[in-house]
Amino acid sequence: MSGAREGTARHPAQPARLILVRHGQTAHNHEGRLQGHADTPLDDTGQKQARRLAAHLLGLGIRAPTLHSSDLRRAHATAEALHRELGGTLHTFTDLREIFMGDWEGQRLDDLALSHPELHAQFWGGDPQCCAPGGETPQAAGERMYAHALAHWPAPGQTLVLVSHGIAISALLTRLLGLDYQAEFRSRRYLHVNTAYSLLTVDPVNREVLSAEVVQAGHLTGLEK
Repeated sequence: MSGAREGTARHPAQPARLILVRHGQTAHNHEGRLQGHADTPLDDTGQKQARRLAAHLLGLGIRAPTLHSSDLRRAHATAEALHRELGGTLHTFTDLREIFMGDWEGQRLDDLALSHPELHAQFWGGDPQCCAPGGETPQAAGERMYAHALAHWPAPGQTLVLVSHGIAISALLTRLLGLDYQAEFRSRRYLHVNTAYSLLTVDPVNREVLSAEVVQAGHLTGLEK
């Protein structure tokens, strides 16, 4: 698949849409704790964020999409809020889980910077081959996300929404756009805040990204954390 950067505008007769959504806020997010595969629920703010996003996407004309969600509760609850507002179908997949953070799950980022300074700096510096002790690399997470996207690529006129997690979405998005994960992760340009989304217009036949509106979060304006 050849990637396309933001602003390209070559469209097929019947393009499709691929929307990447990060889940709403959890208590772990609020406290600066790593989650990975930890099955944490949305907090009150996360539920409000999900409802805001659902109303926003409805206002953009998104109707009856195919919704694929990570099976972790924070993502699935976000997807359920979208499903209630937008209709369509909702399916859950373990492929869309966050990167597995091994021994770091549940720990505060600030504490890890003190206890594992070199490994912490390497991982948050975007090394795609680096992982937490016992965890998964960003490259591996990106590959499983990319494989899922290819296996379920939207048909002409279809909208596919993938509700997933921060690092997993960054790894997938940079792969889809043909960008270097480490450079983009360091820039933080493709890191999605809770319920931020990226809307990709894609060629359903050649499976190319035609244009991209990345890291959209206008629906969160005025919402306190």
